[in-house]
Amino acid sequence: MFHDYADLHIHSIYSDSSLSLENVFQEAKNAGLKCISLTDHDTIRGIKDARMISVSYGIELISGIEFSAQHGDREVHILGYMIDDDSKKINDVVSELKMVRMDRIRKMSLKLSSLGLKIEKDDLDNIIKDAVPTRLHLALCMVKKGYSNSIRDAFKKYLSYGKPAYVSRFRYSVKESIGILKKSKGVVFLAHPHLLPIKEWIHDFVDWGIDGIEVMYPGYSPEVTDKFSKIASRYNLLKSGGSDSHGIYKDFTAIGNTRIPYEWVRKIKDKHSKLFVYE
Repeated sequence: MFHDYADLHIHSIYSDSSLSLENVFQEAKNAGLKCISLTDHDTIRGIKDARMISVSYGIELISGIEFSAQHGDREVHILGYMIDDDSKKINDVVSELKMVRMDRIRKMSLKLSSLGLKIEKDDLDNIIKDAVPTRLHLALCMVKKGYSNSIRDAFKKYLSYGKPAYVSRFRYSVKESIGILKKSKGVVFLAHPHLLPIKEWIHDFVDWGIDGIEVMYPGYSPEVTDKFSKIASRYNLLKSGGSDSHGIYKDFTAIGNTRIPYEWVRKIKDKHSKLFVYE
């Protein structure tokens, strides 16, 4: 019987969540969690502060990140756990990705302006602040200025793929992303595998060094969790899971609503020790 639980998929204000780091730990405490991982998109900006806050709350922190990678013409999300946030490699990459993302958001804002929906640089800067720039920030700006009724409306009409203001951006491939995370001493997982259009891609990811797969995720039935757990067993992969909390920006989930037994965290830590203890 498991009594200790973890949520290893959580976002903060440093990417596209409404939750401050203090909010994250307070919600984790309210949910009775022993351990969490901060997995912001393409950034490690919050990890050092989160590490200090974790001590005051008595909740273990697993350092993390969620990379937005590319495989073929599809976006695939890759989680890195226990990464070395002092690694030059990971810091160089996230700095590059922040500039790439900012360039994309500014190009999208210019497209919106050409449609009569004027977005000033200061408007965006006041919303993005220290976060990695995302389309969510542009949507929030549109709502604030009265151009859209809601975030969903902004994406549906303007910001999603194929819509008038959409601009694509550079992403590292899945293979490259796995390599970057490994060089940063991370244990690497495939996030929300139900989004893969071709499940056989997992075989390629295993060949490239992925260590685990997310088998518990909001909305997963016991049958879906069992299906991905069997895939994990077939390829000798570790298992993980979590809420993918984004605060009020994803209303179908909250920290701790999807949780995993702490024993899975121990196995991730054991894997990390075996991979990197002698380096």
